[in-house]
Amino acid sequence: MYIKFIIRTGLLVFALLSFAVLCACGKPDTTKKSALVISTKPHTSETQEDKASTVEEASSSALSNVDTYIILNNENTVIKGEGAVFENSVLTISKGGAYHLSGVLDNGKIYVDSSDEDKKVKLYLDGVSVYCGDDAPLFVENSPKETVIILTENSVNTLTDSADRQVPEDGSDYATATVYSKDDLQIEGAGTLNIQADFNKGIFSKNDVDIRGGNINITSADDGIRGKESVDISDGNITIVSGGDGIRTSETTETDKGDIEISGGTVNITSELDGIQAVRNLTVNGGEITVVAGGGADEPESDSPFGGMGGMMGAPGTQAPDRKGGPESENMAFGGFDKGERRPPDSSFEEESAEETPSAKGIKAVGTVTFSNATVSVDSNDDSIHADNIKIDSGSFSLKSTDDGLHADTNLKINGGVIDIPVCYEGIEGQVVDITDGTISLVSADDGFNAVSPDSDSSMGGPGMMQADSNCQINISGGYVRINAEGDGVDSNGNVNMTGGTLIVFGPLRGGNSALDYNGQFNVSGGTLLALGSAGMAQSVTGQNGVKVFAYNYSQTAHTLCAVTDKDGKVLIGFKSPKDFQTMVLASDKFDTNGEYTLYQGGSIDSRANEGVYFEGEYTDGVPVGVLS
Repeated sequence: MYIKFIIRTGLLVFALLSFAVLCACGKPDTTKKSALVISTKPHTSETQEDKASTVEEASSSALSNVDTYIILNNENTVIKGEGAVFENSVLTISKGGAYHLSGVLDNGKIYVDSSDEDKKVKLYLDGVSVYCGDDAPLFVENSPKETVIILTENSVNTLTDSADRQVPEDGSDYATATVYSKDDLQIEGAGTLNIQADFNKGIFSKNDVDIRGGNINITSADDGIRGKESVDISDGNITIVSGGDGIRTSETTETDKGDIEISGGTVNITSELDGIQAVRNLTVNGGEITVVAGGGADEPESDSPFGGMGGMMGAPGTQAPDRKGGPESENMAFGGFDKGERRPPDSSFEEESAEETPSAKGIKAVGTVTFSNATVSVDSNDDSIHADNIKIDSGSFSLKSTDDGLHADTNLKINGGVIDIPVCYEGIEGQVVDITDGTISLVSADDGFNAVSPDSDSSMGGPGMMQADSNCQINISGGYVRINAEGDGVDSNGNVNMTGGTLIVFGPLRGGNSALDYNGQFNVSGGTLLALGSAGMAQSVTGQNGVKVFAYNYSQTAHTLCAVTDKDGKVLIGFKSPKDFQTMVLASDKFDTNGEYTLYQGGSIDSRANEGVYFEGEYTDGVPVGVLS
């Protein structure tokens, strides 16, 4: 009888234990629990010791400097080394040093709170998966020397939070990102980090975010990456799908903060608002950037059948209309919600600058944007690149926009690079536009180039309908520019100065705009200018120095080969316009000022065209139109 009791009791205990194990394998318990084993000393459990030893032995020699090994396993988390404890589902790291982490937390977080002034906190993530339902799964409260996240080679790491996280009703601080840091944050390595930020931002630091490597994939309800004081990307492969901005800064109170620098790596952004936004300056001197902002560019249309008030009277064309996400839009919605409607407000850490009107620009800076040695592709529902000042020294650019391709409130300077703007409302706009080198090709629904003061009413021709604005200049001293514009081809509220380079303008068909439109002077002293367009409000150049200029009412149908040759039949310029035209302005320092030239139509040229334009070759079988002298 006693033996039977023991057997029955043993079976009952076994059954209860089996039931508990089965329950533990079901849906994760969302209540916080303490680890069964919490230790910073040598483990007494052989099994746990074996686990930690296995991790240590499996680690590569590159991790020989690791101080502490941690296997995350909910309440069974194992720690080998010092500086870390696990309690109530929270792994707390309290001192500087190198920590190797692997394993899973079904509902918990990694919490860094170090006062170490001498050593960084280095987190080697080697197959980590953490979900946190009520906070940031990786939260850096304090780390004076910086927190460094190292993604170990070939590892896949996942951090996820919940859209149901609650904002404290008492206004107290809370983490607004899946990876949240109050101090500097650096990410590097050769592994993968997947961030699912259903609550708000993907990565946020109150100070600096520095990305030096890794494969980082972010899906976020709000901004993908925000460094309040700066964001620096020098390497890595970054993919962001964001309900707010892709990458941005927000510090506006300190004059030396708020910059973004990209010098390498690959950045792919799909954002409902701005792709990249710097509240100070943005520098890109390497890397590949691809941005789709606000759903991409809609095919822009001109505002009126007359194209505004531009043309022979000298008034510039109108600015872009109020478009989705444009700078004048006060209540535009993106993706079905206004900015801030779906996303919770930022915390009392004062992360936000003053609330600005939402926009869907591709790349944007309050100060200066500088590009060199970069490959940039932007498809945006607002300006593709927008800043106070823009400078392009080199690189390759493909820009599509419902509004401006390149927009600078003040100065826009292009010293090199290849720039293609196949879709835009206006192509290149600034108060002063300087082209010294590079290859530019654009197709615009309105003006191709536009020089206008940021505080002027361009629809009324700036300071006055007939008054030139001396602050507005378009200067071309080199490079190759090809413009296909439905509005004014080259439009300046002030002057246009051409001293070199090549400017080809296929202007509008309608009479309300013209290939050349300026309020002041159009001076040519070098280079080659070809401007074709409508006759109604056409303008020629006003001054030339050592350059022969031809200006004729010459009508021709689209795609007809035209050529200008010297007396020996050598082609000085040939062209096939993509549309009909009624006037031609031709000026070049290649022409002898005392020479005579013949204009032909039809026939053929035995050389290769550059987007419909020839600069050399032998011309045959054409019909002479007239002598240019």
